[in-house]
Amino acid sequence: MEKVEIIGGGFSGLWTAIQTLKRGYDVDLIETNYLGYGASSKAAGILSFQLPEKILNVSLRSMELYNSLGDNILHWYDSIWIPRDEQYKCALNISKYLKEKGIKVEIINGDEIDGFLLGSKGLLISQPTVDIGKAINELSRKIVDLGGRILSNYDHNKKYDIVIHTNGPWIENNIQLKGLIKYKCQAHSVEGKQINKIIEDDIMEFYYVPESSYRAIIGNGKRVLLNKPEDGFITDNSEVYNILNKLSKKYKEALNMYPVNSWSAPCLTTCDGYPIVGKINDNNYVLSGLNGAGLTLSAGLSEILVKIIEEEIEQPNYLEPLRFKKGCKKIVEIFDNICMDI
Repeated sequence: MEKVEIIGGGFSGLWTAIQTLKRGYDVDLIETNYLGYGASSKAAGILSFQLPEKILNVSLRSMELYNSLGDNILHWYDSIWIPRDEQYKCALNISKYLKEKGIKVEIINGDEIDGFLLGSKGLLISQPTVDIGKAINELSRKIVDLGGRILSNYDHNKKYDIVIHTNGPWIENNIQLKGLIKYKCQAHSVEGKQINKIIEDDIMEFYYVPESSYRAIIGNGKRVLLNKPEDGFITDNSEVYNILNKLSKKYKEALNMYPVNSWSAPCLTTCDGYPIVGKINDNNYVLSGLNGAGLTLSAGLSEILVKIIEEEIEQPNYLEPLRFKKGCKKIVEIFDNICMDI
């Protein structure tokens, strides 16, 4: 039985442990802090469907895998997506694709929905969120039930046949790859009268995820580049008022909302916004660079990684870990590529 070491206990590491254990590997998952440490434990829980087709399929597969964990892991909301004008045609293509996959999508235009003023054309999509705590608990339980080990320290005397790096922005502590960009993900909890819908407004540049009738998570998705991952935990509390001001222009009740806490964590992306998944050298593999969408993508990508390891599929070029041999000429947002595959 081949021995596998997985470095990093976020959702990428947890799902990769499940997939390798199901294939009969002897698995050690190493997390030196706690399971879900970093971005995983601070995620808003949204499973995004606003992605290019190659990645959209991964998101849809992730949804199925989270749903397989049991009841009350996924919670469904209507989601309002207001794309920029230059993205609208692509958004319509995505909506058509989602409908073919059985996802509820409606075109909306200038309407007021639950007190939220659209002010532009957009889409209403049925979209799931993940209960973070329950998902981490269920995944860790399954790892143990399948015979895996979750360890807090490295055993430097133990030899592994396969090493898989899933430790996000800390990956450079173990391996050197070009084309990786560290940045800070940040969000804020606010209280007040809430809208029972997810809102992703690309024009006003904010997102909103309800947690209950009186609490929601808000953010703007903007990047602050980092030199070292630890700096990603330094939170800028001041931006919450700017986001609430933007939200209040669409939803008057936001004027009465107030922040209760803020948090941030380091994230990792790549030059072109697509993840890195596959073989680096000899016995080293990687699943990382998920561009702030680790919750959305990690489950589906873990299946792809195991198929690469087992040589069931060839390495997909768009996920090739060594594709940035000369580093980044410029940083491309994955949403800039949103039409590329559809």
